Amino acid sequence: MIIIADKPGPTIDKALSLLSIEDFDRIIIGIDPGKHPGMAVLGNDKTLSVHHVSVEDVCPLIERIMHEYRNKKIIVRIGHGARLIRSRLINEILDMGLQVEMVDETGTTPHLGKGMRGRMSSDIIAAIKIAKIPGKTVGKQFIEPSQGEVRVIQEHSREYSNGRSTIPRLLAKAVAKGELTLDEAMERHNGC
Repeated sequence: MIIIADKPGPTIDKALSLLSIEDFDRIIIGIDPGKHPGMAVLGNDKTLSVHHVSVEDVCPLIERIMHEYRNKKIIVRIGHGARLIRSRLINEILDMGLQVEMVDETGTTPHLGKGMRGRMSSDIIAAIKIAKIPGKTVGKQFIEPSQGEVRVIQEHSREYSNGRSTIPRLLAKAVAKGELTLDEAMERHNGC
């Protein structure tokens, strides 16, 4: 089959995915967790799309993928790093009704040389590798942030407010658990 187009773009990407959608037994979504997760969507080990998004955009993107591949079995594989972010994402993805596997991501993040920077992020390459590694199926995660993780969130709140205030430990802990966003915690603290 030949597709002819005058320029690349979302229409061409959609046409290509529709042409090949029936070839896949299942869809695997690989996630390299972190502040800006890398994500990869694979069908039968073939990379269909890659994404670099904020943590808040992970689940909305997965919902779009679920809609696009609604007749396919979808499995999410997530790396074991970035403990708090990983745990929060696992819980949110499980709430979407998807199977989640945790993968030992050791060695999946490559060192990119000078000429490669900007072409593809190491997070995306890691996400592709994570998607290809069978993991251990996991359930809901209990999130108990360490003192150091709470302190880091308090430092972020100080930077966020340009040095004017630091949220207390209780609010920072709620942010770490995913119960509040940093914005919400700052609002509550400043509203006191």
